[in-house]
Amino acid sequence: MRRMKTYHIKTFGCQANEADSSTMSGILEALGFEFIPLSQKIKSESAQLVELLPKCDLLIINTCSVRQKSEDKVYGLGKVIKELQDKKKKIPFTVMSGCMVGSGMGERKRYDIEELRKKTPWVNLYIAPSQTSQLAELLHESGVLSDWAKQKVGKKAGKTKNGIITSALVNVSHGCDNFCTFCVVPYARGREVSRPEEEILKEIKHLILRGAKEVTLCGQNVNSWGLTVAKKFKTRTGSAQKLPFADLLRKICEIEGLEKINFISSNPFDFTQDLIDATQNPKVANYLHIAVQSGNNEVLKNMGRRHTVEEFVALIDRLKKARPGVEIGTDIIVGFPGETREQFMDTVKLFEKVFFNVAFISIYSGRKGTAAYKNLVDDVSLKEKKWRHAYLTNVWKKTKKK
Repeated sequence: MRRMKTYHIKTFGCQANEADSSTMSGILEALGFEFIPLSQKIKSESAQLVELLPKCDLLIINTCSVRQKSEDKVYGLGKVIKELQDKKKKIPFTVMSGCMVGSGMGERKRYDIEELRKKTPWVNLYIAPSQTSQLAELLHESGVLSDWAKQKVGKKAGKTKNGIITSALVNVSHGCDNFCTFCVVPYARGREVSRPEEEILKEIKHLILRGAKEVTLCGQNVNSWGLTVAKKFKTRTGSAQKLPFADLLRKICEIEGLEKINFISSNPFDFTQDLIDATQNPKVANYLHIAVQSGNNEVLKNMGRRHTVEEFVALIDRLKKARPGVEIGTDIIVGFPGETREQFMDTVKLFEKVFFNVAFISIYSGRKGTAAYKNLVDDVSLKEKKWRHAYLTNVWKKTKKK
């Protein structure tokens, strides 16, 4: 059995993945592992990896499965590893985690994990997002950690990297129950589970002791933290319903030493007045990210979204009234199955009305196992999708200056 000394984590995707990578880093560094960064002197990422991997004992690839492009990047890493194998270079023990793995494991899987194994024969161990905190145990079961090492980390595994930090990501929940028709997350990350309030507050206080001044609360839909399945689907934007997450946010604001709080992701359909009121605390960041996805109600319905364009606009108006100068970011999908040019132009009109400070505009990519993939025809050509992406991007660049 070889004794591992160094590691590298390559993270793709959202803040939830970043938070999971931080947890795994904390576990490894509690064991005495040293993180090896990519060389900034080398411009090409593949060349950086060719230079780094032979020096590395453990490689973790934390994957994203939201779009095919995200998965293709992961497969590209396999080509680098094969290149090293062909040159008889040392190869690190390779772990794959994240949504590509979660999509092939668990009760909601989109495909069988064996499909992924065949495409990634260079991976030694697969870890679903729900198994992140079990990293040491799984490495031990794989024969790459000693009994002593496993016992050392135990239940005291760090949540984040060791050392001084100024900002940190904190997961308040895992998984999602929304099942938007285009999205892989409910399959990849499983059922939505809220972390206990006491555990969240304790972690944030620990981070502050280590120098953190700013935290970002992460979840696939932070608004529904603490709600039962029945209650979360009855919650509507603009309602007077009290939200457990709004109460949690207020308690976090009271923590001494904490200067700034971000939270992501929020959806429009359950962003109640209670949460709007909670964002008025000066510790809450002035930037709010709320995914609208489309500016057309029929497209939103086909996406399985529980809000209308009118409700979204009303929400933004209330937020701007409560917090003058608030900055708004959003996510948009262009070229969704059945979306006409006219319906796309409704999204353009939304951009011309709201003036988003940040907009992540994506071309629709069918994901195997989702409702859109199974039930809708991907009838918008790639050429048209690219045109819409470029057009909307140009509109956003012009409107955000206002």
